[in-house]
Amino acid sequence: MHSHAPPREGFVWRKVRIGAFFVICHWSFVICWAQPSFRAVWADAFSVGFKSSSQINTLVSRLASGHYNAVFVEVLAFHDTGPGAHGAYWNSAIVPRASDIQGGIDPLAVLVSTAHAAGIEVHAWIVPYRVSSTWPPNGNSFLAAHPEYLMVPIGDMGGGPAKVGSYYTLDPGSPDVQEYLTSIVVELVSNYEIDGINLDYIRYVQTDAGYPADTSYPYSSLERFRRRTGFAGTPAPTGVPSWDDFRRETISELVRRLRAEIPSIQNPRQPLRLTADLITFGDAPSNGNFTSTSAYQLFQDWRLWMQRGWLDAGVPMNYKREHLSNQAQWYRNWVDAALGWRYDRHIFCGQATYLNTRANSVTQLSYSLNAGADGISTFSYDATADENLDGVPEADWGWYPFIGSGLFASVVPTPAMPWRDPATATEGTVWGRVTDQTTGEPIDGATVSIPGVPAVTTDGNGYYVLTLVPATAGGTTHTLTVTPPDPNCPGVSQDVTALAGQVARYDIGVCAPPPFGDFDGDGDVDAADFSMFIFCMQGPDQTFAPGSFCLDGDADGDSDADLHDFAAFQQSFSP
Repeated sequence: MHSHAPPREGFVWRKVRIGAFFVICHWSFVICWAQPSFRAVWADAFSVGFKSSSQINTLVSRLASGHYNAVFVEVLAFHDTGPGAHGAYWNSAIVPRASDIQGGIDPLAVLVSTAHAAGIEVHAWIVPYRVSSTWPPNGNSFLAAHPEYLMVPIGDMGGGPAKVGSYYTLDPGSPDVQEYLTSIVVELVSNYEIDGINLDYIRYVQTDAGYPADTSYPYSSLERFRRRTGFAGTPAPTGVPSWDDFRRETISELVRRLRAEIPSIQNPRQPLRLTADLITFGDAPSNGNFTSTSAYQLFQDWRLWMQRGWLDAGVPMNYKREHLSNQAQWYRNWVDAALGWRYDRHIFCGQATYLNTRANSVTQLSYSLNAGADGISTFSYDATADENLDGVPEADWGWYPFIGSGLFASVVPTPAMPWRDPATATEGTVWGRVTDQTTGEPIDGATVSIPGVPAVTTDGNGYYVLTLVPATAGGTTHTLTVTPPDPNCPGVSQDVTALAGQVARYDIGVCAPPPFGDFDGDGDVDAADFSMFIFCMQGPDQTFAPGSFCLDGDADGDSDADLHDFAAFQQSFSP
């Protein structure tokens, strides 16, 4: 019998090792409480797994036999439709439906129902920026109408749609792109009882990208960078630290936005996990310097995501061959490095069954779990072994009963997220949107801060997300300050309440026009302003020349200061 609750006091318990896990068992009745661990597999859209009811039943049966408790299912690999994993594997009003779905089913809905009945979590795996291999994208009329949403390599800048590598790719820094991608996640979380969102390719694939397909588009990454920094011209693909930092920031903007959007949506499976697949190319840095990693060079600043709590869990894609001694050591080095950059969140170590024999996969998985990982994920569902070590992976379906009778011999629950539980959390999230009160437009690049909490700058849609804000379940009050990038735009400070384990939204207006009668520009109307108004109030027969400071006392626009204007001044006056 398995229970998800810790052992009760008053019983005699023993700590027993099963495979790489320790379980706590009652000595005489053999009742075990297994240590929680995340056990997932990536089921990609390019293979069998979830495109018919029969495939879904088989997928869930196999995962259950292996005592897996979660699946990352690739519901979005491309934003167009057509053969080869293109399209949405859910009923979407945003992305066209995949063409290889069989039986007219809603694959995600069927998988959620079937997997949950077997005690298996379902995490919607999406590739945000990769659109299509042809242009315009088949079936996606929205993106087809907006080629300006694409980024291109620097050599193709301004020439219209062009591929980044092999695919047409969305510009991560475009606020329109960020809204489009957020709408997809909101649709998934609102309409399906999924257990989380898993982000893949949440990065660049080459460093010479990030340039606009249409140079007249005012919201490209490049145009935002120019406005934010004052940079003149076009920065080179490498060697311009401010441009590199900005491209990293634009990727991070989506991650942190989703960190607040997802828990703000009503879903009976809350709290949902936000996870991302993380680059671990080559060896981990021997000096412990994250900035020397391939992830950082491709603008995926995942250490920051973990440190700020923007992710609930990171999933390092630590794909190494155990039979090659150098790669075996790289695997271990990356496990150790990732756990060192875990901070107060989870690390689920990704492992490549498709590169290894069964035995070697168990060796790698055991290392991760014994090192203290919060769980694992294997890639992939139908590429479970390379027993011949010839680079040709096999669909060895025997992997699932093999792992279920060995390393994963006991059923375990997935780990809880104490930072998302009001009963255990000591922090909350404060987020919202900063807009110009005079125009209603979002403010890009405003600094938003709470004392003692790392500050953030607003994205192109004006959104800020402050995490790790000290909080109690009953609420903790803090002073939030917004400083716009324009020194002529007055900022604001106001009290906000952070709730433990929860998100609290505060939309903020800045750039408020000065109150009528504020002659000295200090934001209020007091005795000093009264003195200046009395000097100017010369009656209806005395009009002011254009540019006169006395026009600041003309409330009705007739170019004088009389009793009508004095009545308006009295309403603003605050001694």
